[in-house]
Amino acid sequence: MKYIIKTLKDKKFLIFPELLDIGLYHCFTTADMDMGLKTNGSVESIRENLAIIYEVMGKEPRELFSGFQTHTDHVAIVSSIDDGSYYAAGKYFMETDGLITDIPNIALATRFADCTPILLFDPVKRVHGNIHSGWKGSLKEIGGKAVDKMVEEYNSNPQDIIVILGPAIGKDDFEVDIDVMQLFKEKFMFHDDVITRKNDIKYCIDLKEIIKRTLMDKGIDKNNIHSVDISTFKDPNLHSYRRDKDAFGQMACLTMI
Repeated sequence: MKYIIKTLKDKKFLIFPELLDIGLYHCFTTADMDMGLKTNGSVESIRENLAIIYEVMGKEPRELFSGFQTHTDHVAIVSSIDDGSYYAAGKYFMETDGLITDIPNIALATRFADCTPILLFDPVKRVHGNIHSGWKGSLKEIGGKAVDKMVEEYNSNPQDIIVILGPAIGKDDFEVDIDVMQLFKEKFMFHDDVITRKNDIKYCIDLKEIIKRTLMDKGIDKNNIHSVDISTFKDPNLHSYRRDKDAFGQMACLTMI
């Protein structure tokens, strides 16, 4: 499954036409806009950006749901448009890094700037998940826990679920010290395949490969896992927390059926 870059009003967006064809409205924003209220995005600018995003997606939702992301493994089910709490740009769930719903015309959003956005879509049961997986979330296997919820709550067959791993920090760019490296080494039996030593004090970790393997352990077909192999750290067209430090912005991933 391949992605394309779509431009609207001088803003670039990344979409998967095949995913759109089977019913998942979606897009990934780029550095052309900041979608984070906690960074440089104002309420007015985010509302303006959302209007452009909905135009790109080809559908405007009845409501937009987000998580107040704190690098947890908490995945919330949106079972009603009345769920969540209101904020300036929609509704949200506290301390939540993943959302799942089967309700049409409700958009789910995550924000990221190096962390991995994970899209999950079951075209048979018509269920989608939108997950924020940073290194802490990847260590806690939030993607796999989201799959578990799709199975438990909606009777999804993991073999039917399509996965998109969006732009994120690359395996050669995610450098950590020995303390973080040890956490991953102790957690994953396949650590030799995803951890490389860079020098005497630094290690690099392949977070996307970890996510892929934890999803496959839940029964996801490896042929249904598609990755955008662009490093946010290296690509100036994308926001990066590690590269830009205090000046970083946030991108958004939106999904809707």
